[in-house]
Amino acid sequence: MDRFLELAKASLSSRRFHHVLGVVETAKALAARYRLSEEQTEIAAVLHDIYREKSSTELKKMAGEVSLILPDDDPPTWHGPITAARLVMDFGIDDQAIGEAIRFHTIGHPEMGPLAKIIYVADAIEPGRNFFGVDHLRRAAEMDLNLAVAVVADASLAYLIEKQLKMALSTVELRNKMWRLVDGNLRKDYNQGNKIN
Repeated sequence: MDRFLELAKASLSSRRFHHVLGVVETAKALAARYRLSEEQTEIAAVLHDIYREKSSTELKKMAGEVSLILPDDDPPTWHGPITAARLVMDFGIDDQAIGEAIRFHTIGHPEMGPLAKIIYVADAIEPGRNFFGVDHLRRAAEMDLNLAVAVVADASLAYLIEKQLKMALSTVELRNKMWRLVDGNLRKDYNQGNKIN
């Protein structure tokens, strides 16, 4: 693990590396709460943004080396799929759950498993995040993992709508599926706790 931390520290600005450490801390707490492997969680959290500050030109080259086809119009989301596709080659990691967690940590996916859900949520609620409403997301993460994913997806979509940016269909599908899975009583408890009428 120390090797991956050193690689992340060398690859990222201090601000981005601080974010990674926050995701590691948050993801490990969520993994303990929802009974997932701490080792898998820590690896996925450390590596999730390792290529985040590469230029789009560098990312295209890296994708080409593993025959990964990227959407032309969304470079900020490329680093996850590229890191996932290069896990074995660059880091010697052959783990489907870790790859999935890294691949989908930015836009999510309706079929992602528990580890991917944890990284998706941890990326949004780590201690360095201070946007309006983040405390509600943190509360959801303490209540239920599917609820947490649903409200994080809601927050992500609301941000994109406010900024008039493109929404990934997989985020919308994830949001809809997670809300279908959330028990009505749990939803009511969450809403009452957030004083939503």
